[in-house]
Amino acid sequence: MIRWAVTGPAGGGKSTLCRLLEKRGAALVDGDALGHEVLDRPAIRDAIRSEFGDEFVNGGVVDRAALGTLVFGDTGALGRLNAITLAPIAELAAVRFAELDAGCRYRLAVLEAAVYFLFPPVTGVELVITVTADPATRLARLTNGQGLTAEQARSRITAQKTLEEGWRQADIVLDNSGPLVELETAAEDLWRRVRT
Repeated sequence: MIRWAVTGPAGGGKSTLCRLLEKRGAALVDGDALGHEVLDRPAIRDAIRSEFGDEFVNGGVVDRAALGTLVFGDTGALGRLNAITLAPIAELAAVRFAELDAGCRYRLAVLEAAVYFLFPPVTGVELVITVTADPATRLARLTNGQGLTAEQARSRITAQKTLEEGWRQADIVLDNSGPLVELETAAEDLWRRVRT
């Protein structure tokens, strides 16, 4: 099974590309879902309580909204959260890839992860694709399509600036500032690599 990673900034279009590949027959490994799974682990929950305080764990569950508000406004806090969560997420991604491979149902599996370049190496990933767009387009997508306020959207864009160098290191960088049809064409071109 071929293993790819799709990364890029919030509002860039990585989820859209992943959906287009999934529509063509790829399996999706959702990095956000893996992150939620990791946050549900008692050891991770305890580490977050210890690092950030009791107010970020309510009823034995990590308050993701409160934690998100904190880390997207404080790069130091984001770094501390990453130190707790990224290695377990990368390990879980490798497990999901192995499970899909063992099932022998898919020719391609794609890991979607905005912070892919901060992960320890994920076993077997052959190609990394960054999907990005200009800041104005990303801001519009985050406020119109994802329901964030302009302030929340700007905070996320600012918090992710440190990731830009990593995104540029991808094997393929797709500019998704244009209409959807252009990304659909790119997805079809990528799918041809899988079929050949």
